[in-house]
Amino acid sequence: MSPDRFNQCLDLIGWTRRGAARRLGCDPGAVRQMANGRRPVHPGFAAWLEGLAAAHAPLSPELREIAERMGCDRGEWVRYPRGIRPLSDEEAEALRRVAEAHAAAPHPPGWTKQSDGTDSP
Repeated sequence: MSPDRFNQCLDLIGWTRRGAARRLGCDPGAVRQMANGRRPVHPGFAAWLEGLAAAHAPLSPELREIAERMGCDRGEWVRYPRGIRPLSDEEAEALRRVAEAHAAAPHPPGWTKQSDGTDSP
């Protein structure tokens, strides 16, 4: 995975580099190195990240914000300045796919945190 694609995937998911490191439980420096191309992205991790990015891609910026605030849990409502409205079936399904993708694979296959705080794909 190229550094550009790595960063695109993080953007689609709505993660900053620091946020990705926090969610993965790894050193932010490792994520920064992958984003800058100084550290290779393990193929299993790349596939996992691509899967999450694909699940997030159909979400509008508003729905991405909701998914982030929910921790990618399923939701049924959207907040608006004048109250709330039910999600359309399409919007609800997109959020469900995101939630299911995160629940099915919370971490990349084989991803472990080493005793020194660095990651090991």
